[in-house]
Amino acid sequence: MSKYDRNRLNNMSSTELIKLVLDLQLKNSGLENDLKFHKEKINELFEKLVHFEQEIAQQKLISEKHQQALDLKLGNTFNINATWIDKIVFVLKSTGRPMRSSEIIEVLLKNDKTFRTLTDPQKGLSAHITKALKYGRIVGTKVKGMNGYTFTLPK
Repeated sequence: MSKYDRNRLNNMSSTELIKLVLDLQLKNSGLENDLKFHKEKINELFEKLVHFEQEIAQQKLISEKHQQALDLKLGNTFNINATWIDKIVFVLKSTGRPMRSSEIIEVLLKNDKTFRTLTDPQKGLSAHITKALKYGRIVGTKVKGMNGYTFTLPK
């Protein structure tokens, strides 16, 4: 049975009962305050969790796009007989984001047999990137803190 069974309560004086009720009310109000505090804390943490889940989902999408750009399999849409400048423009258009020359090289190595035969792919691509910049087919942007340029399509 509980600490205060019926017989014990019946034997208590009215003063003792009032004191007992007041003590229980005091404990109850403290518990209510604690409960209110914990509910607010839980709601706050839940909102943070929802925010973090949204951020994670956005980061996954960005990561997938970057991975897709690196793993780009152009298949039949990639014209092997196109000029090098057309291939560079096509790669930038397919990824939909700025790329460094090293990333463009990775995509071309995966998708172009003739590009794989070059002894120095960086040098081989450099001349064509320079021509594409000169003709205005792509735009090179210097990013502070990074070596080299990132290339995008003109707007």
